[in-house]
Amino acid sequence: MAEYIFDEKDNGASVQVRREAKITIELSENPTTGYRWTISSIDEAFLVPEGDAFAPPDQKTPGAGGLRRFFFHAKSAGSTALTLINKRAWQRDDQAVGTFKLAIRILS
Repeated sequence: MAEYIFDEKDNGASVQVRREAKITIELSENPTTGYRWTISSIDEAFLVPEGDAFAPPDQKTPGAGGLRRFFFHAKSAGSTALTLINKRAWQRDDQAVGTFKLAIRILS
């Protein structure tokens, strides 16, 4: 099974992946500030979310940021878009401090 990893440098990109592939998005995050990455827009006919995980930094500096990883499964062939936003839980989506967008073409 193919596996693809995308990060900040891929923001705004158009990518191609194989159907049934695993897709991981890695984004810098500092949850101690209250800001967390969340899924803003996804079409589950094409991409199935399979959870997320936070990896703390190697150093044990209080308040240091880490890496948020989102996991997806490419379900069906076609084109779709994925949008993640970085905001506090109580804020509206339009108050996000960061946005990550990926245009995904899933090949059969």
